[in-house]
Amino acid sequence: MAMRIVVLLVVSLLAGTEAHAQSAGEALRAILFGTESGSTGALTENSSTALYGLLLGETTTFPIGSSAGGFTWVFDENLQVPIRRTQSFGPMFAERPFTTGKGRLNVGAVFQHTTFESVGGQSLSDLEGSVSYRFGDEVYRFNSSLEVAIDRTIVSASYGVHDRLDVGVIVPAGRARVSGFNSGFQRTIAGVEQNDRLDSSGSSFGVGDIVVRTKAALLSSDRLDAAATVDFRLPTGDPEKLLGAGYAQTKVLFIAGSTLGSLTPHVNVGYTFGGSGMTFGADNRWEGSFGDPELIRRQPSQEFNYTLGVDMSATPKLTIAGDVIGRVVKDTAILTPFDSGAADPDRVIFLEVTPGSVHLLLGAVGAKVNIGGSWLATGTILFPLNDNGVRPAMTPVIGFERAF
Repeated sequence: MAMRIVVLLVVSLLAGTEAHAQSAGEALRAILFGTESGSTGALTENSSTALYGLLLGETTTFPIGSSAGGFTWVFDENLQVPIRRTQSFGPMFAERPFTTGKGRLNVGAVFQHTTFESVGGQSLSDLEGSVSYRFGDEVYRFNSSLEVAIDRTIVSASYGVHDRLDVGVIVPAGRARVSGFNSGFQRTIAGVEQNDRLDSSGSSFGVGDIVVRTKAALLSSDRLDAAATVDFRLPTGDPEKLLGAGYAQTKVLFIAGSTLGSLTPHVNVGYTFGGSGMTFGADNRWEGSFGDPELIRRQPSQEFNYTLGVDMSATPKLTIAGDVIGRVVKDTAILTPFDSGAADPDRVIFLEVTPGSVHLLLGAVGAKVNIGGSWLATGTILFPLNDNGVRPAMTPVIGFERAF
């Protein structure tokens, strides 16, 4: 029954129509870039393009619940039957080195709601760009306010083709929503004041980027277990609707773990290939000037990925887990608020763009509960551990898993 509900939910998401409304991407562009008849907002064209690229990249590649099954099996040669490999049901946002077991199938579905609240420490709901001039008391002030939310249902399945080899698939589907406004205020030498404001909102429904996965066990011993996975991320989501990255990517991940009584510490280290990131033009600003380097081309960024954590079998029916999730995003943009200060008669406020790498850091705490038979209920909270990149708010994740 639960899986039928999940299927119906996914079908309803895919059936959504946008015939008479803006998509999330269209609303985002309207707020960041303005229109010919409206305000241009707080950001320059270059910084708007950089922020648009950051939002597209970081919303569509935001971590999703692990497809690692809660039940893992191994064939006991002495008893001639499959037995549970570990009493822990495993982590939520990390991979563990155990495979599912030959002929075994794990399926799962999770729902997560993510909103994004700031960039470079500055609230997305209160972005400002302004300039004042010493002579004539001219003031030009522009504001933008953004609300970006992603609701996703992620359906996953993992099948053991061998005791040491799994194949799996992860299918995300959901809705991206964007709303906000940009406004402009101008006071000229003659004392004339003018205000403009443009409100915009939109949403998009559909399938995100599907991931096809293989996992191979490399080592199994009393002290250490190790495995490796290769994920192929397919560009099935529409990037113009904030549903996909728009390019194929491959992630290679090394997994290690150990069982110490009821504790199972684990570590994941990997690299994501595919895409050249953001390519900027030469920075031709002179010393003391302000502005932004031009963004020439944007693709998904390559990443160094790691996860450190531990899961604990608190009782035979309850596993508690915690993870630290790190992503070092290469060749991207660093957006930093700049304010020349209230004492400056020619005060300038803007969001400065600097090409570079960004270290994104998240924490995850959650639990898996055996609710009967081979059914598990899962619940996790994701939360940011730094202000780098586009900072998400606290993200709740709930779901179910079933082993066959």
